[in-house]
Amino acid sequence: MPARAYRVLAGLSLALAAACGEKPEARTLLDAAEIYAEHEMLFESIRGAYPGPYETFTRIPPRDPADETRESREFMKALEKSIPVDYVDFFPIGEDMGDELDVVLNRYGEGDEWRTISIIYFSAPMDFVDSHPNVRMFETCDQRALDWLEGAHEPGPYAAFCRINESWHAYQRVD
Repeated sequence: MPARAYRVLAGLSLALAAACGEKPEARTLLDAAEIYAEHEMLFESIRGAYPGPYETFTRIPPRDPADETRESREFMKALEKSIPVDYVDFFPIGEDMGDELDVVLNRYGEGDEWRTISIIYFSAPMDFVDSHPNVRMFETCDQRALDWLEGAHEPGPYAAFCRINESWHAYQRVD
């Protein structure tokens, strides 16, 4: 069967699974922290393969399938063998603020909300204290972060980071 036929079949299978109500696994930022702990060297290898500094936003796999390269396909296949991953974003944060590498483990809908679960690398230390009432940074990854996410928030998206180490953070955003 030609490769195009396989892609069509895979797309139809995903559409059928969605129609049947299958959802991606509902993870939290605590699950993300656990995945990092189990695969620390893999996450460090991502930074090693794409060390930065990043000049423009890049996503692997690219948003436009026509921009996909053999290297990006191989990179994603290697990651998918060990961890759940939807995509990886690389982008500059701003002048003198370093780079961000965002390994999105999964995005899923829950009711009227969308959740994004990631492991994020910041090349420069980030401080989120009082930066926005709907964003919190926790010094450790524990139940307090989940409790805050499940608590009352101002309208609009909200997110929590929990520090895994000096550079890596687990992240959960609710839109």
